[in-house]
Amino acid sequence: MTGPRTSVLGGEIARRSWLGLSRPVLLAWAASIGAALAIYLLGGGATWAIIAALALLAGVFAATMEWRDRPSFAARRLHALRTWSRRRRGEHVYRNSSDPAYGNPVLDPGWAYPPPLGHTAPLEVAGTGLDEMFIVRTANPGERVYFTVTLAVDGVADGLRGDAAYASASSAFGVFLAQMARTSSLIRGIQLLHRSVPHDMTPHIHWAHTRVAQLADARLAPAVESYGALIDVTAPLAEEHRSFVVLRIPQTEAFMAATARLARSKNATMHGAIAQVVRDETERATRLLVMAGMGRVDVLGERRACAVIRAFVDPTYQLDRHRDASWATCWPSYIGGSDSVAVGPRGQWRTRVGTIAPRAIEPVPLGPLWLAPLLTGVEADPGDEETAPMPTIRTLCVRIDFVPAHRARAAARGDFTADQARRTKDYQRGKLDDGSTEVMATASDRRRQDLVPGSGHHGVIYTAAVAVTGRDPDDLDRACLRVTEAANESAVAEITWADDDHDVAVFTTLPLGRGLAATPHTR
Repeated sequence: MTGPRTSVLGGEIARRSWLGLSRPVLLAWAASIGAALAIYLLGGGATWAIIAALALLAGVFAATMEWRDRPSFAARRLHALRTWSRRRRGEHVYRNSSDPAYGNPVLDPGWAYPPPLGHTAPLEVAGTGLDEMFIVRTANPGERVYFTVTLAVDGVADGLRGDAAYASASSAFGVFLAQMARTSSLIRGIQLLHRSVPHDMTPHIHWAHTRVAQLADARLAPAVESYGALIDVTAPLAEEHRSFVVLRIPQTEAFMAATARLARSKNATMHGAIAQVVRDETERATRLLVMAGMGRVDVLGERRACAVIRAFVDPTYQLDRHRDASWATCWPSYIGGSDSVAVGPRGQWRTRVGTIAPRAIEPVPLGPLWLAPLLTGVEADPGDEETAPMPTIRTLCVRIDFVPAHRARAAARGDFTADQARRTKDYQRGKLDDGSTEVMATASDRRRQDLVPGSGHHGVIYTAAVAVTGRDPDDLDRACLRVTEAANESAVAEITWADDDHDVAVFTTLPLGRGLAATPHTR
């Protein structure tokens, strides 16, 4: 291999629907047309009926039309109404039992768990022989029930590696994804998380003190002082990077058939059979991740997984401090606001969440390290006279749902046919656009070629989200600016911040397998 391995992820820069409109808008238009026809017919074609029908159509069009990727007037009003309703019921506030305000009816709405969590809880596996497994069951309205398991992975080792080594690692991870996407696999989606936090230098400082105490040669004193000064300079800016993989196993017909078969053959309870099936899928995924060169892979139990969730929300806690972590207590206090969510009993942390839509990724060749500036290249806050320097605390989350090869091929074929027809029609009319049609056509053609039978490739639906944390609103603004600049270096053109919904969006960046709605291809 003479050069870096590249891929083109972008290209789907607009919706593939009539006029590029979303499904709710098209449904609203269809309903308004039906209502207008009913008014016209019931009015017997009278003038007032025609005027009323036209007024209805014009009003619906003006309220629901989306201009230049901006939400429509109706969408903005509904979002504002939903935000007002949530805050009126106190859904934007949660108090941990250790919070001084816990139980105060003025400050605590009294939620047992954060409202965005919904119907999510650990699967009861006590007495099944798999008591060490930590399986989270989610059964929220509007989506299929699914189970998740969290893995901690070392990831690809950094250092003196060339393009060939990174290309090999990228190819191996692609093979892992292809194995997960097979119809024989019950894992139908994964979540990749990368967490960057200040590095805890305490163990190293303790080790250095121990070694220095053993030194007897006075001539080493200048070197010791120099090393101590170096630690003082680098410690506030040192980052720790951790990676996690969440396996998402929906309760499909195949999953339930495997569970029922196992329950009959081993005379197990339903929960025991579910845990056994999930464990088998987890073992297979873990083995494939190791084979893909992802280093050490650990399946997290309840305490470790809950410690990770707690540390993701509140940076005060360390990722590995799990002695007092449990599902009931791992949710820190927070208060959601319009531009951030205040985390902690005193709101000492501010977190802002943004989404990275597939259309925001530039349609250019991307190598294996295309996200490196966003993962490990974000500058630290240098601090000032009042604020200490600190690394930029952030989480990057990527959600992937697998699409079986035959469905992906059918979708690519249909999109390519529609794109070619649109190009031919525009050519016949002598119509020129800004190049969007060509970019869309190239993207569908590229998918069609990648998914040819025998390639071993499958389709995916994916999205990404980023959570940025600061010590106060000003620090958060500076951190978001640095993250946005790093995203631009990673070929990400735009981060869409979840205004008014940060307290809800932050749950998409936790290891819970969330953040991506089901589509006709993945249901």
